[in-house]
Formats: sequence, structure tokens, C-alpha cells
Amino acid sequence: MRVIYNQAMKKWIIRSVFIVILVFSFGFLIKNQKNKQKVDVLPIKSEEKKDYAQKTLKIGEIMLNIEMADTDATRAQGLSGKDGLAESEGMLFVFENSGYYGIWMKDMNFPIDIAWLDKDKKITYIEKNVGPETYPKVFFASKNNIPILNLYVLETKAGFFENYKIEIGDTVEF
Repeated sequence: MRVIYNQAMKKWIIRSVFIVILVFSFGFLIKNQKNKQKVDVLPIKSEEKKDYAQKTLKIGEIMLNIEMADTDATRAQGLSGKDGLAESEGMLFVFENSGYYGIWMKDMNFPIDIAWLDKDKKITYIEKNVGPETYPKVFFASKNNIPILNLYVLETKAGFFENYKIEIGDTVEF
């Protein structure tokens, strides 16, 4: 009788443990699905337009006609889908607060130069000749692998910074 009781008890324990694991796993999956739905790189509000304000930007004596990407929608779109930039054109990403802003080449059709600027509009980091083939890599401003806080990101035609000898530390006016 004792042997039968122990076997019945073992079966009950095994079933109970299995049910607890099953319930826990199901709850974990549901929680994970909810978290996945909340993750979004740059949320775009459907009512937000992707119109870019036009400005002129100056670095030393060099003038650039730029489009301002200053909303979630325009920052998410960036230069994606465009065929190219003229030597005197660029895009300036404007953020609300200083932060560690990454740039990727999603849906890009041409290489660009990227410069990060701090709140004083001083260039803190430059990434040159970044091509579409680098996607999905994300580029950040850093010094000795330490991230640098920035408020703006400037994208230009590849070769722009080298052609005009623009360097880290130069100030941008806009």
C-alpha cells in the first residue's frame, strides 16, 4: 500500500510541477508579446507630416542649404529614399534634449558624411563616407569608445568634410 501511495504522490507532484511551469511559461510569453508591441525605434504619429523646414547653415565660410528634421516623423524618414544630395545640400537632425543619437543607413541610396554637434553647435564627432551597405549598423558619436552627448546631427554628401577640411571642434551656425 505504501508503494502505491508513493507512486501516486510522485505522479501528482510531477503533474503539479508541469502545470506550474506551463502556466509560468504562458504568462512569460504573453508579457513578452506586450513588451514587443511597445518597442519602436522612432514612433511616428500618423497625423504628423514629413515636411522639412529649409534653412541655411554655415561652417566657417562654407554655406549649406539644409532640410531640418525636427519632428519624430522627419527624423525617422531622414534622407531615406532620396537619390542623392548636391555638394551644397544637407540635412540637420534637431533633437529636444542632448543625448546619444544613433544614425543608420536604412533605405539609403547613397553614401553620406555624418557629423554630431553638441548644444553649442560644435562638431564633436565625424563619420565619413558611410554607405548604404553598412545597414543595419548604427553609428554613434564617441571618443575612446565613450559616448558623446549631442543635440544635433548633420548629414552631408560623402566627402564633404574632407573636401572642405571641416574637423572636430569646428562650429556650425544656423
